[in-house]
Amino acid sequence: MYKNNQAFTIIEILLVIFIILTIAGLLFPVLYKIREKSNQAVCMSNMGQAYKAILQYTFENDGYLPLESNSGLCSGEVWFKAVDRYIMTDALPENQTEISTKEKLLQIKQDPVFKTISQDDKDITRSIKMNTQLAQGTMCNRMIDSISLPSRTVLLFDGRVNNTIVASKYDGSYGSVAQRHSKGANILFIDGHVERIQNGDSDGTANEGWSNGHAGQGIIWDPDQ
Repeated sequence: MYKNNQAFTIIEILLVIFIILTIAGLLFPVLYKIREKSNQAVCMSNMGQAYKAILQYTFENDGYLPLESNSGLCSGEVWFKAVDRYIMTDALPENQTEISTKEKLLQIKQDPVFKTISQDDKDITRSIKMNTQLAQGTMCNRMIDSISLPSRTVLLFDGRVNNTIVASKYDGSYGSVAQRHSKGANILFIDGHVERIQNGDSDGTANEGWSNGHAGQGIIWDPDQ
């Protein structure tokens, strides 16, 4: 008597596995791009919040920007800390209400790459930096209205995190840029708009930094030149 065998054969199982792997292979690049776009959007949003906070700081300080760095002979508030009292920490999702105010502020003042930094290094890592070349001669602070081309002058940018010395700084210039968003870097300009700009083929993890400051986009780092 003929017996109907319902069991899968080895060939059928292998065929199913092959189909699953093929579909996964097709989906992975798509999901990766979605994640990259999401990280880029979060970074742009964070820069936008930081800009609003910096702008509020200038309103309360006679139009002067906060300090780019805590180094040198200048005394005053460094931008990374000066913005804290102006940032709305309640803008974060409700499921994050249990984390401390400090952690909330860091999530807003940093790029999403900050989540990948080890806990030991988080206190000394600045993934978003302020343009150090905004400093005007021997003056410690610069008036925001003294910048003649605000739409092309860099204020904040995606900064390097893979070099401990560079990563710990609040400030930097084109040599400190990290193209971590699909081989592009988010740049916030003095007028408040953000652009993703690519200069060369660095992916933000190796050979970080730009060899020149213009990137073919007419970008201004030093407004006095």
